[in-house]
Order: sequence, then C-alpha cells, then structure tokens
Amino acid sequence: MKVILKSLCILCSTIISAQNFDAGIIAGFSTSQVSGDNLSGYNKFGSRFGAYISYPKNKKMNYQLEMQYLQKGSKKPYTENSPETYFFELNYIELPTTLNYLVKEGIYIESGIGTAFLVDYKEQDEIADINTDKPNTLALDFLLGIQYDFKKKLKLNIRYANSISRIRKHASEHEVGLNSGQFSSIVSFALMYKISQ
Repeated sequence: MKVILKSLCILCSTIISAQNFDAGIIAGFSTSQVSGDNLSGYNKFGSRFGAYISYPKNKKMNYQLEMQYLQKGSKKPYTENSPETYFFELNYIELPTTLNYLVKEGIYIESGIGTAFLVDYKEQDEIADINTDKPNTLALDFLLGIQYDFKKKLKLNIRYANSISRIRKHASEHEVGLNSGQFSSIVSFALMYKISQ
C-alpha cells in the first residue's frame, strides 16, 4: 500500500506543474462480478482511487491517462435460504488510457483500454480460504464511460469495464469457444477533482 501511495504522490507532483495538462485525483467505488464462477449479480463492492492527467487534442477531444488502485471480484452473500457464502477479491494497480469526446457542454464520453497488474487477491467460502489457481498477473479491460463536469474543478465519472483477457482458466480447465475461463465486469463511480491550475 505504501508503494501505491508513493507512486500516486509522484505522479501528482510531476503533473501538477505541467503546462497544457489537466491533472487531478480520483476517489470512488466499484461494483463487480465474475463470469464463469456460476454466480450472478454485481454484489462485490470495492475501492477506486488514484490520479489522472488529460491532454487536449482539440476543442472536442482529450487524451487521459490514469494510475489507480482498483478492486474487482465476486461475492455471494449469506441468506437464510442459502447460507453458503463466497468471496473473491482482486486488487490491482491499473493504468487506464482513454480518449474523451465532448458531446455536450460539460459532458464527455470516454472509451479506452485499462492495463492492470495484480497486487494480491483473496478467495474464501463460509469455512476457510480456498486454494485454487492463482489469477493472471496482467489484466486487460475495455473501458466505456461518461464524465460530467458539475462544478468548476469537480467531475463525476461513471465507467463500465469488461475483461479482454481472462482472469484465469476454469477450475476444470474446460474451454468451449469464447467461454475460455473467468472474466470480470465492473461498474465504477468516482469523483475527479482537478488540482492543476
């Protein structure tokens, strides 16, 4: 965690004085699920925080690069009718790169690729930790979202991300067509605060 915070501080201090760039911090939460685990529903909540820089390409477009800590995974909560539980959490350092297009004053559509590196993970049921195949260290996601400027230095970001690369193989290692393993999908909500001049 200290390494993550130091990296974010370095990124912020480097870009805060840069000309023609917008720079800021990101803080929010995610809700996610994993396809291929025989569960459904965005029941796993996690954190999303980091920093961003954006550079204008023209009056309607800008490039954006982020460095963020992001949690994904899957969860089956306890219910009286189904007391079995399941918890799968993946912690990543992600470097999303997006192209943002102005569709209306203060509203941007974003699309891009997220490259993430696994920091650690946890998998457990109602009894104990589960020892299964370790998730892949590298993850690639397709990103699609919206940014809304609702104050001078504050934006709301809503983003959907879906795995391009699989998290890991099925436990059975069985593959049928596109069903080659476990993949994540995530919806995140974050505030983006501009700290550059």
